[in-house]
Amino acid sequence: MRYLIWVFVLLFPAAVWGQSKLIFKAGGNVSSMSQALSSELDAPISKAGFHAGLGSDIPLDAKNTLSIQPTLLFVQRGYIADFKVGTRRATTTLNYLDLPVNLMWKIGNEEKNTKFLLFGGGYVACGIGGKTRERENGSVQSEYSIRYNYDLQRFDYGVQGGVGVQFDYFQLTAFYQQGLTNVSDMATNAKNQTFGISFSYLFDNIF
Repeated sequence: MRYLIWVFVLLFPAAVWGQSKLIFKAGGNVSSMSQALSSELDAPISKAGFHAGLGSDIPLDAKNTLSIQPTLLFVQRGYIADFKVGTRRATTTLNYLDLPVNLMWKIGNEEKNTKFLLFGGGYVACGIGGKTRERENGSVQSEYSIRYNYDLQRFDYGVQGGVGVQFDYFQLTAFYQQGLTNVSDMATNAKNQTFGISFSYLFDNIF
């Protein structure tokens, strides 16, 4: 309940920030882990996924040069890895509810429509589902669900940063996230790593 209250405060700050804008964000990402969850697997290979959600752009000065952007996202992470013995390949998909918070610097003249964006911050994430499929010669041999707090720690946190451009109410950004915690009880250094590209639209006159 406390987590949901903080999400509400961060995403809907209309009572305090008159110039805040609601953000819809979506995009694609490529993720991996620093180590596979099982000792039977080789080093992880990156896997494609997506993200989508809502956030808020909260200005910190009158010219909106600096702002804070908290966002609540559904994020699909995971990795692909080959078994050390045999020809099987495992594809692990991890679904997270993410709360990234970025400090964003908007570089450009206020009268111009185009601005350069530079941002950084941190994130916390909660695992809400996942699945591993094992294939051999392209055919699925087995499939099982990820068991949080058994196979994988449910909560993750880390740092992030990126760059982008803004055209009027549209933002196009590229980001990198590095997990700081070992999310596995079976591996010694399994940390999430995610690179992505996001498209955002800032709704004006919502608040």
